[in-house]
Amino acid sequence: MNTNAPVVAVTVLEDRASVTRRGSVHLAAGQHRLVIEGVSPAIADKTLSATASGARLLDVRCERYLAPWREGAGREATPLAALHAERVRLTSEREHAEAAAAVARSEIDGLRQVIRAAHKDLAIAATRGTQPEGAAPLLAELDDADREARRRLVDADLEAQRIVAELARLESRIKTAEAEAGDLSARLVIDVLAEAAVDVTLSISYVVPGAAWRPYHRAVLARAAGRVDWTTTACVWQATGEDWTEVELTCSLERPSLGVEPPELTDDELYARRRPETVTVEAREQDVQTTGLGAGPLQVPGIDDGGLGLTLSAPRTTVKSDGLPHRVPVGGFTAPAQLSLVAIPLRSPWVHLRARIVNVSQAPLLAGPVDLVMSSGYVGRAEIGFVAPGEKFYLGFGPESELRVHRTETRERDEAGLLGGWNVQTVRVAVRVSNLGTERRQIDVTERIPISEVEQVDVQVSSPDAYLLGTDEQPGGEEITQVTARALDDRGLVTWGVELPPLGRRAVTLEYKVRSQRGVAGV
Repeated sequence: MNTNAPVVAVTVLEDRASVTRRGSVHLAAGQHRLVIEGVSPAIADKTLSATASGARLLDVRCERYLAPWREGAGREATPLAALHAERVRLTSEREHAEAAAAVARSEIDGLRQVIRAAHKDLAIAATRGTQPEGAAPLLAELDDADREARRRLVDADLEAQRIVAELARLESRIKTAEAEAGDLSARLVIDVLAEAAVDVTLSISYVVPGAAWRPYHRAVLARAAGRVDWTTTACVWQATGEDWTEVELTCSLERPSLGVEPPELTDDELYARRRPETVTVEAREQDVQTTGLGAGPLQVPGIDDGGLGLTLSAPRTTVKSDGLPHRVPVGGFTAPAQLSLVAIPLRSPWVHLRARIVNVSQAPLLAGPVDLVMSSGYVGRAEIGFVAPGEKFYLGFGPESELRVHRTETRERDEAGLLGGWNVQTVRVAVRVSNLGTERRQIDVTERIPISEVEQVDVQVSSPDAYLLGTDEQPGGEEITQVTARALDDRGLVTWGVELPPLGRRAVTLEYKVRSQRGVAGV
């Protein structure tokens, strides 16, 4: 007995999905076999389970079979099977037409040689003053045969072109039909026993591969109001072979396949070696990891959930089995945004708009991409890391077109003498900021100084007024107001708060010295 039990609930994990089907059927007393068609053939059989309220469940299993149009399926003909039979017939007719055209071409080539030889013999006979008897009828017969061969060639070529065009249209129809029917089909077979006539409610659950989801965010900034409208969506892909129509969708971060065995400890082997006479140092870029500031990786292979195993519920939705991304809203909030203009000349010649946001929702924000939207529309894409509830994080909304930054750097090296023990390298950095707009702007300019991790290298920051721009270092000889008030933290970041008047310019300078002992290489 065929039974209708559609998909009603789906829990999507990182690389698979748990599907639940439900349906009702009226059964008379006795044993019955219920069949549910159109399920995914990729079901993990060991995860298949079923319940039948009002009757006793005897067995549940998944049966897979080739689609009816496949050879050896052993089922009645279908429209798809007729399409494949039509393709076989047209292919045979095309080959026959191509063979007829090839025969006609060979016949034409042979007649051409015979006609050419006959004309040559007639020309030789004419030079000798003789005329063969019956030459005219024979030449006319050859011309008729050549004309007939050419007619057959044209007809065969036209027929082959017609069949090729028809085959192209048929291939499109077959591709559409195969996408709808699939190569492999499956059904669920459920045996139940009813003690009396009863309405039975079936509930079947199973796990299928070919489904995944990742978090995707959208931040809409209202700059005048200082507000951000945040939306978290689940980007769902699925190619399981069955459509999810108006289902209760849940996106889960549980990882049931990771196992429960603890990792094994390995030995840490220590080695002793002589201290080298020469110390080699090198500069490296160090990413400062800060909790809640969106300092996550640019590409997330999995989903960073902070080890919480979260589940996000979505409204009823439809996800087709087409492998395309479907974005489903799973959360969001509206929060005030503290806006600031930030310039990091070492990395970019632009001044960027940055928003400080607090996650005011009850759920954490998962690491993933963020679509950035302002009043002008879509402005770009950023990344955030895992952000817990109540934590702050920063989000950049792109450069300000009215602001410009220009950075210059000079280095001077003083080598140690024969009796000296330290090499000194003096680094001077000058940053000029310009405001091309008609509004006053407040900008935070950030520079960086290196931090030494070895005692043979020492970094010393000079006083704020140790390096000032001279007249020859200012464009056009025009004096630029310099800002000397700054803040220096233990991470080596130097920050100035620069207030730019309309159509104005400001400058900041930084000087530091890197002292290294003799015998230190790489500085």
